[in-house]
Amino acid sequence: MVIESYENLVNTLAYEFSRKFRMVEIDDIRQEMWVWFLEHPNKVAYWEDNYDNKECTKLIARSLRNAAKDYCQKEKAVKLGYRVEDLYYYDKELLEIILPAILTGDKSAPSFTDLGFTKSRKVLSEGGNWLSMCADVERALELLQKEQRSIINLKYGLGLDSLALAAEMKVSADAVRMRINRAMKSLLAHLGGDKPKFDRDYREREDGKGQIDTDTRDGEVGQDSESSVTREEV
Repeated sequence: MVIESYENLVNTLAYEFSRKFRMVEIDDIRQEMWVWFLEHPNKVAYWEDNYDNKECTKLIARSLRNAAKDYCQKEKAVKLGYRVEDLYYYDKELLEIILPAILTGDKSAPSFTDLGFTKSRKVLSEGGNWLSMCADVERALELLQKEQRSIINLKYGLGLDSLALAAEMKVSADAVRMRINRAMKSLLAHLGGDKPKFDRDYREREDGKGQIDTDTRDGEVGQDSESSVTREEV
């Protein structure tokens, strides 16, 4: 592995994150990504040996993005005086509980069990307030396109299933499901996006020979990555 071959990629991503997190120095972001290479040599080597250049670089780019985002969020928290753990990431399952409460006007807080959480897990940022979560989602709903708000209201406010929605909208049930998925993805994006996924690297086996962890949750082959940049393209 010659990490210098990824210099253009590192510089491009460091510039991208320095624009998003202006309180963080670009050199510090760049250094954090070089540290990622030093901490994950076996993962990089495995990707280089088993995937073509484009797929390998897509995987590395996504991992570097996660490392840069994690670092920038921590630095931002330090400089602005809050804790990183106060950041909360929503997911589709949680939204499916919150949306009916908002759209029907019944904002009674559900139990931890209803939310699918254990008592050891913090339910909310900002003091664990159910109403603050509802307020977050309400604000995000206002940012959606009118058509997206409408289908979310029909689905989660009125409780229509896909067949009923298809009849109402005069489209196929598959088209309804696609529109709902797009609307929910847009809603999640306005709420800050999906929770970052982190790397697992090299694991030692009991026999001492070592084993490569090929888990690529931070950049699965065959799926579109946030970055399609290659070493030749940057």
